[in-house]
Amino acid sequence: MANIHLTMATLDYDHVRDMASGEVRPKGIDLTCFNLGVEEIFYRFLRNGEWDISEVSMGMSTSAISHGEAPFVLIPVFPSRVFRLSSIFVRPDGEVKTPEDLRAKRIGVPEWGQTAGIYTRGWLAHDVGIPLNEVDWVQSGVNHPGREETAKLALPDGINVTPDSERSLTDLLLDGDIDALFTAHTPDAFLAGNPGLVRLIPDYRTAEEEYFRRTGIFPIMHTIAIRRAVYEEHRWVAMNLYKAFEDAKANSI
Repeated sequence: MANIHLTMATLDYDHVRDMASGEVRPKGIDLTCFNLGVEEIFYRFLRNGEWDISEVSMGMSTSAISHGEAPFVLIPVFPSRVFRLSSIFVRPDGEVKTPEDLRAKRIGVPEWGQTAGIYTRGWLAHDVGIPLNEVDWVQSGVNHPGREETAKLALPDGINVTPDSERSLTDLLLDGDIDALFTAHTPDAFLAGNPGLVRLIPDYRTAEEEYFRRTGIFPIMHTIAIRRAVYEEHRWVAMNLYKAFEDAKANSI
């Protein structure tokens, strides 16, 4: 039987690279791979299904599944796993000095459905003890205004998320109009050395190691999706892809 041709988009990870190069070939599949930025991948796949296999946000994809609106299936391959206690930014002259100070504050998020924010909010609620309905949430792009929510939201009662299309979250924080920022990507201003932004947990490595020892959780950020039409016609694709991802990962060690 001839191979089927499928397309795939992922970030250029060392543990996936052998699939993109053709060094590892999933059995029965001729794979054309695209290496793009994850925001572009998520948007183009979740909105338009532009390729057959895609890296996807764990939070956004499971949200789509929960609403019964997912034209894809997920396989247990996790190309990105990242601890997130390094991802909380505040002003050095602001009121927030400790995690407990986040109660009743205004916190910015790029998207409510972003996986990084989901884990950070889980930490806020379960480790710090601040219910999510005791925070005012503001949504915008980290470095540029105008970012829109990708996931369809069904927020619990009492959760308040206000979009801001005029200013970025970084500008809102620097201007004092939010008190903290939860973000997957470090703000450009912080990377450029702007003294108006600092991490809430400077020694985040120690805090994240303690979190892992206590919980056993290594947070999953992204997984792999297959367009449902492809999966329904060729169910064997899921296992063959899984095995290829495992082989590519083994090669990178």
